Amino acid sequence: MKGRKIAIVGAGPIGLEAALRARHAGLEVTLFESRSVAEHFRSYGSVRLFTPFHMNSTELGRERLRAGGATLPGGDETLTAGALRERYLLPVSRLPEMKGVVLEGAAVTGIAREGIAKPSGGTAGGSGRGERPFVLRIASEGGTSRIARADVVIDASGVYGTPNATGTGGLPALGEEGLSEQLEQRLPALLGEARARYEGKRILLLGDGRSAANAIADLDEMVRAGGKGGDTRVEWVHRDRGDRAFAPVPRAELEQLPVLRELDRHVERIAREAPWIRPHVGATVEAYRALPSGGIEVTLADDQGDEERLEVDVVLALVGYRPDLSIFRELQIHLCYASEGPMTLAAAILEAQANDPAGTQGCLGQVTHGPETLKSPEPDFYILGAKSYGRNPNFLLTLGHRQIEDVMGLIGVPERHLKAAAG
Repeated sequence: MKGRKIAIVGAGPIGLEAALRARHAGLEVTLFESRSVAEHFRSYGSVRLFTPFHMNSTELGRERLRAGGATLPGGDETLTAGALRERYLLPVSRLPEMKGVVLEGAAVTGIAREGIAKPSGGTAGGSGRGERPFVLRIASEGGTSRIARADVVIDASGVYGTPNATGTGGLPALGEEGLSEQLEQRLPALLGEARARYEGKRILLLGDGRSAANAIADLDEMVRAGGKGGDTRVEWVHRDRGDRAFAPVPRAELEQLPVLRELDRHVERIAREAPWIRPHVGATVEAYRALPSGGIEVTLADDQGDEERLEVDVVLALVGYRPDLSIFRELQIHLCYASEGPMTLAAAILEAQANDPAGTQGCLGQVTHGPETLKSPEPDFYILGAKSYGRNPNFLLTLGHRQIEDVMGLIGVPERHLKAAAG
């Protein structure tokens, strides 16, 4: 392993921890981040995480920060996304051993093998692909690009940079591309910097997962505050969940995660009682049309094909995310036809679900499936973190922490370093 260069894509929680583990083992690492460290945690700053701090950090990270005199949150403390970034992720990126490792404003736009095309060799991993270095095309914020090389690449870029489209079947609705700033596809700080964009507006809300639940809770507080916020109205398009408004949460998660349990109860009550919400259960978005008034005409269709037109000011689409597959298009990667996650891992997840449907529900029901499931046909290329689950949302940071340990073993990190890192 000595002398091999590791490139990591994405300075989110998994990319940072992977870089720290590699540096702990004395390896040469470069961590490329398109924007800033833990950027998505910054943008979700006010959202309270469901899992406690000990599940969102590692023993190695906590140990290194304490050694530098940092005061860390309690293990059972639940933080907001912004607090986890400020109190843990940013300090990890600034540890002495991470100096010069993290390159912000460096977007990886493509990865290939030097001097060899994707089809070369015919068979997966053939024609000596593993003997050639990876080449990474890096675009800077200033508009220039350069080439970097590495022997091992870890893609921990996550999924939050590529939100799903809002139309039927996962396609963009007609006119979606023209909505520009009137379409928001990530949970905004509705009670903070985004308040002025939503207060008193007619909002089309799409989705019924946990992001939508947080949005409904914040909008309820906005309306109850009165003033301009009291005029806020929501047209809510979501799936038909029977006697529930939101996507069901597994019982184990409700029992073990009090923040999630309280949110679930709160928003289900709001959905039943709030007069400022008008639900459109089971509808889909067919089209958007810009109006001379500055509003948006939205065409909805029900399951019978009947159409309804609404006029709104802004669209808040919280309908999930998908992995960006474009950066490794020139590599030999076998992906699941359904989730778009790495095939071997996706198959292991599906097998576990088939063997124990009740026990593998939700995030807490997920388990790691061993280092072999992290291998791809492309030697020394690994997809970790939320991106390893593709479109499957049931990912926890604790799974990513275990993936890091597995990959470090695969690339030849001595066991003593793995044990020390795992605590």
